[in-house]
Amino acid sequence: MLVLLMIFGTAGALFVPGAAVRAHTPDIEVLSTGAESQFPDGIMFSITARSSDEIEEIRVFIKKADLSGRSAYRSVEFEPGKEVTGESILRSGGGGAGYYPPGTRIEFSFEVRNTAGGVLRTPDEEFIYADSRFDWLTISSGLISVYYYGEYVEQRAWTVLEAAEEAMELMVPVLGITPTDPLRIVSYNNYRHMSGALPFRAQAVREGLQTQGMAFTEERVLLVHGFDPTVKGTVSHEFTHLLVAEAAGRAVSQVPAWLNEGLAEYGNIDPTDSYDAALRYGIFTRRLKPLWYLGAFGGSPDDIIIAYGQGRSVVGLLINRYGPEKMAELMQVIQQTLDIDQALSQVYGFDQYGLDTEWREALGIETLPPPEELARQLQEPPTPTAAPTPESTATPEPTPTTAPTPTPEPTPQPEPTQTTSTEDEDGGTPSAGGCSAPMPGQDGGAVGLGALLLLGGPLGMLSFGAFRRRRVTRQHVSTNP
Repeated sequence: MLVLLMIFGTAGALFVPGAAVRAHTPDIEVLSTGAESQFPDGIMFSITARSSDEIEEIRVFIKKADLSGRSAYRSVEFEPGKEVTGESILRSGGGGAGYYPPGTRIEFSFEVRNTAGGVLRTPDEEFIYADSRFDWLTISSGLISVYYYGEYVEQRAWTVLEAAEEAMELMVPVLGITPTDPLRIVSYNNYRHMSGALPFRAQAVREGLQTQGMAFTEERVLLVHGFDPTVKGTVSHEFTHLLVAEAAGRAVSQVPAWLNEGLAEYGNIDPTDSYDAALRYGIFTRRLKPLWYLGAFGGSPDDIIIAYGQGRSVVGLLINRYGPEKMAELMQVIQQTLDIDQALSQVYGFDQYGLDTEWREALGIETLPPPEELARQLQEPPTPTAAPTPESTATPEPTPTTAPTPTPEPTPQPEPTQTTSTEDEDGGTPSAGGCSAPMPGQDGGAVGLGALLLLGGPLGMLSFGAFRRRRVTRQHVSTNP
């Protein structure tokens, strides 16, 4: 295993070695170019150029280096003249501006025009947007690099790196991919440091959930709280999101949350019982939603955690009953159909309703009517009835959730699209791991950690054979160096 250790003395200006920055034509010469992190506000691009005629326009062309064919430009501000210095900032943050996570690799070049019609385009350069509050060190193995900072924390960085390697070893055959592009993990020493690098999230979600890691698929970047007790599980879960996005390709937005999060939990090399307990609670309280309502996870924090448990269980059934080869095939077919029901039907012979039915039968719980019938029942006014006895089963009342509306991409500024993970950023106590974890002591829902543990008793007789088989597989994988 080849490992490279790099030290960056200036965290705000991390360059990837590449083409020369000085260029000229007979009438235009570029003396210098640069890019500097102004975290958290964005990246400042600068240029100094001179010409025999007055320079009238300069543009900086920008794109994420991990995306092909998607670039845009920004105008550079300067005072016209024969020798000029100009700047342009690519903003990152909340509001209408795009968000760029630390670790984003940017490719940029400049175009200079003068009044005589001369045009000069500089060679492409690469820049890694860094959180300039810290001086970063890097360890790398193969395609994976981990950025960390501070003294006496290198061993924790190795823990993060090894967790990502184990997840890749486990999930590459399941997803049917052969990664060739770099993947970067930015590891923070505490939650307070990491929270300053996360994108703005809705207050309603912040109050009930917290984030210990967040994956950004377009940028191939993962931010993680490296000293959280569940770091191995968090890293492997979130890293799997990056691999799922690569496997789905252009159809990544068509991968429903139950599948994406279920696969991420299958790739979790250090799973806890929290999602299993949440699933038992969802069954006991009849709060399980139909699978076709779980294209995105919404509702209360309890609903979201239950959905994670449901997705984890469904994906476990698919892989353990039909084999990893079928899942790899599903990732390929969904790129062709751009529809999860069609892809499932082509690969497995059933759609989301059929899968939901098979899964419920496997757990020994009541199945649902077909989607059209269920929708009709939900639209009918309720008929007054006597209170149900303990033996009766209430009709589930799912709230349809829809995929987030993509943010319009402004021109000339490129704008990133965030992973459909449902993580959030506030909170500071250790979590149960995974994307979104319940915050102890919160009153946002009816279930807390104590209630989940208590449910292990009355529902302990439910058989989760798929999980038992999968956990053996994971333990086997995690013993590899």
